[in-house]
Amino acid sequence: MSKILLAYVPSATSEAAFDFAVEEAERRDASLLVLASERAPDPRKARGVTDQRPLQERLEETGLAFELRTVPKRDDPADDILDAVEHDDVDLVILGIRKRTPIGKILLGSTSQRVAIESPVPVVMVKPEGFVAPARF
Repeated sequence: MSKILLAYVPSATSEAAFDFAVEEAERRDASLLVLASERAPDPRKARGVTDQRPLQERLEETGLAFELRTVPKRDDPADDILDAVEHDDVDLVILGIRKRTPIGKILLGSTSQRVAIESPVPVVMVKPEGFVAPARF
């Protein structure tokens, strides 16, 4: 059975990635490994989160085989994602992405960019509904 990794923090981008990951896992008959940030924002207060039930409950409802793993909040969550890819036989990574300005990318780095470049398995980056690309200069 293949395994799909979903990186999740309550947000509109992760909600879009969650929906995509569930559909893809059903299509591939795959299990999900969900990495959720230990100090994630309260889902009841996170913008763009329409289903405020606990993530565990939402995953159980899918009927898919899954592992929900809480990971410590770090400066660079890409380390957790890449470690899981290496040690957990992950076949596909799914990440939500958000709009960032070029300066924001330089100052803050980009987890999704690092994972896409360093992952030995395919990475799918999912945009939230209503995504608008930043202005190009």
